[in-house]
Amino acid sequence: MSVINTTEWLETSPDQYEICEKLTPYFSKMNAREISNYLHSFGMYKRSPASQDWIDVIKDKRLLHFINDEKKKLKSEWKGPSVPIFVFPVDVHNRKIEMEYRGRSGLAFHDKLFLFLSQDVKKEDIKSLLTHEYHHVCRLAAITKPEKDFTIIDTMIMEGLAENAVREKLGEEAVAEWTKLYHPHQCDRFLERIILPQKKMTRQDPKFTQLMFGTGFYPKMLGYAVGYHLVKNYMEKTHKATKSLLGMKAEDFIQ
Repeated sequence: MSVINTTEWLETSPDQYEICEKLTPYFSKMNAREISNYLHSFGMYKRSPASQDWIDVIKDKRLLHFINDEKKKLKSEWKGPSVPIFVFPVDVHNRKIEMEYRGRSGLAFHDKLFLFLSQDVKKEDIKSLLTHEYHHVCRLAAITKPEKDFTIIDTMIMEGLAENAVREKLGEEAVAEWTKLYHPHQCDRFLERIILPQKKMTRQDPKFTQLMFGTGFYPKMLGYAVGYHLVKNYMEKTHKATKSLLGMKAEDFIQ
């Protein structure tokens, strides 16, 4: 499968709950309201209907075709799985996405991928987002460990691999701002003092999200930043490309 024609969905029924009804076949054991709340937490528009302006921009710039073409290139290069890609408006009321993530957000599963975009988003930013999110799909296909069993180390490395894939393919200027928050020595200290003592923590632990995003008393984007540093450091030492690291165990990046 490829990019779903979500502009047609939105023109027919822009209400977010009705859109999520169409998504229920892609989610097991979740109803439309649960899907709506979950996707909204990752940046999908919610209360206000999708604007015709957004639909017009997506169609005029042929962005669904652009995304499909870019996905084909990544799929061929990484020998990745074929998954449906859904493109929806981003939550315009989410200031963090607007200010820190350049008006875009995404969410990847082993069998589907979502991109949430503002109508002003640039093609190069769509490209970097798609590269990051589709890399997650490929990573999940390449390893045997179920995602539900991921520890903080597994998740850190998955994020680090995905953003290093962006760096590898599109250059340093394309990577997320959280990659530049800390000096490598700081990341080493964070790993030693904060992450490793809690390395067996799984997603069921309430502190898991705090560690990854650096909320509460933790440094901002802690898990993401440390994961990026670990993978980049490994790539520089071994001269290996991200493609060859897709199936590598997360723990091996730390040793």
